[in-house]
Amino acid sequence: MISFKIGLSATLSGRHAVQGRESLRGIKLFIDHLQARGGIKTGEAGALVPELVFYDDASIAEKTSENTLRLIEKDRVDILLGPYSSSLTLACVETAEKAQRVVWNYGGSLDDIPSHSRGRIVSAITEASSYFHTVVDMIHGLDAEAAGIAVLRLKESRFSQTVSKGALLRAEKLGMTASVYDFPSGTEDFSTILSAVKSRGASCVLCCGGMEDDINFARWISKNSASTSKLVATLAAAINEFQKRLGREADGFVSTSQWEPALSSSVDFGPDPREFSDEFARAYGYTPDYTAAQSYNMGLIIGKLIEKTGGTDEQELLCEALRSEFTTFYGDFRIDPETLRQTGHRMLVTQWQDGEKRIVFPQEYSNSRLIA
Repeated sequence: MISFKIGLSATLSGRHAVQGRESLRGIKLFIDHLQARGGIKTGEAGALVPELVFYDDASIAEKTSENTLRLIEKDRVDILLGPYSSSLTLACVETAEKAQRVVWNYGGSLDDIPSHSRGRIVSAITEASSYFHTVVDMIHGLDAEAAGIAVLRLKESRFSQTVSKGALLRAEKLGMTASVYDFPSGTEDFSTILSAVKSRGASCVLCCGGMEDDINFARWISKNSASTSKLVATLAAAINEFQKRLGREADGFVSTSQWEPALSSSVDFGPDPREFSDEFARAYGYTPDYTAAQSYNMGLIIGKLIEKTGGTDEQELLCEALRSEFTTFYGDFRIDPETLRQTGHRMLVTQWQDGEKRIVFPQEYSNSRLIA
């Protein structure tokens, strides 16, 4: 057996620590599974067994760049994973590009990340501008004539601005009324904004904040439910931490998710969604979020591509990724070879109901009806 190194700037502390730790656990679980099976079989070359090298970036872009450089120059990793969050992924990509290294991106969704890689990136997640598309589609399907949306976005966040712009453009395309309201991070009183929203008769409010901002918003909504729209969606409601922090007050909140354990789909290789979820729960004692699924899924993709090419040559793996189409427990994988954008994966709409997160849209994947 021959070992090869997978490197990661892991987000274990700071503002993205919840999702970052979950991501690390996902890739660790994949490596544990692969090591238990004796590695990746590559024909005459024998089996390749992965070794994980990682350093905490503390949710700081500059630290991510330092870690990335260390992984490339000192540790000489064969495979370079991106970190969780768009800002950190961008820092990783820009550093890796100078060294002409490929980044395997599972956690950065800003639309322009591929353009900074100069062709050296493999992304497996839906882009930020499409995050709320399925929510808008669902609302339009409920009442095409009367539906209107209001989008709340963070003033200083590129990610929030991108998600909100995508939602607004989708609404306009479907002929829906749409309005946008900016708020600063740390806001706890949303009365002024939501008074304006109510006066415009929006049937749904979408909040594109960071996790703490979304939780502040949800808490305000819970205490002032009579003054809000029927349907409220926040990005943070997709993760278990949202319900952990809010308890039963989380019920009713909608979100958009990259993946859910209850997803029903056939796979071309690897575990199905329930098998992955059960394996993760056995290893860590709780049901995984989509962030863990993203990193494990990237491990699966890399493993399959190494199987196909017979080695860890980055350029060969990149070329194989660009011409590959398949389905894993995470969903469909397909990359546009011109833009390097992920075009196969679809988002889900979830809602907290009686303390459980349910898939409510698209209909072919749902396990519950939307409660409005």
